[in-house]
Amino acid sequence: MASEPPQAFPHVPPSSSIREKYRHLFLHFDLTDRPSKDAFDLAVGLIALLAVSPLLLAIAIAHGVISMISPRERGPLLVSYKAVSRGVIFPKYKLRVVRRAHINTAAALDGDWHAYAAEWDPACRTLLGNFLKKFYLDEIPQLINVALGHMSLVGPRPLALHHYQRDSAQGNIQRRMIKAGLFGPSQALKGTAQYGQQDDEYEYLDAVLRMPAGQLLLYDLKLICLGLFRVAQGKGL
Repeated sequence: MASEPPQAFPHVPPSSSIREKYRHLFLHFDLTDRPSKDAFDLAVGLIALLAVSPLLLAIAIAHGVISMISPRERGPLLVSYKAVSRGVIFPKYKLRVVRRAHINTAAALDGDWHAYAAEWDPACRTLLGNFLKKFYLDEIPQLINVALGHMSLVGPRPLALHHYQRDSAQGNIQRRMIKAGLFGPSQALKGTAQYGQQDDEYEYLDAVLRMPAGQLLLYDLKLICLGLFRVAQGKGL
């Protein structure tokens, strides 16, 4: 299997200051469902999926044309691997960015993230994949996960199964308490030195617990805007 670069798992254990500040969250506190947040996810997720459908069609056409010209670029465009959201395993959908020759077939059949680990090496990516990765467009199919209820529009970054297990073992709890998000405090920090720090994710977890529906909606919209700004910068690795 392809080795994992440090960037694949930047998440650190909760610091002593986080444990102290948010100790009420560490006392096995169970968060109740937020119907308003679920309704927002479903409505906006479906609208967003429809809105980006022309872009997905254009990507699919580009993939088809490139594949006819270069056989090594061929292969399925939509792939998935096992990830975790609120402690539940689900198939996380993505657009393939790594060439088929660099995919671990056995791992792919098992839904293992390691099947596509070579995507961290730009030399192993497809021509289209380099563009998709730069603007995080390979993440678009996660709108399907949002529409299916696997994920939220806003929440902690969804981790592959083995990464989730590693993160839980080091003491983090946010990913078993709320749904993973397409956007979120961690995702908004991609490309910065703070990426992988936990402060903002626990602040968001506390917000889900304490904020009224309207205030939480505004918080979610702010994080979505920050995430879209990060996408527009085109600094994906």
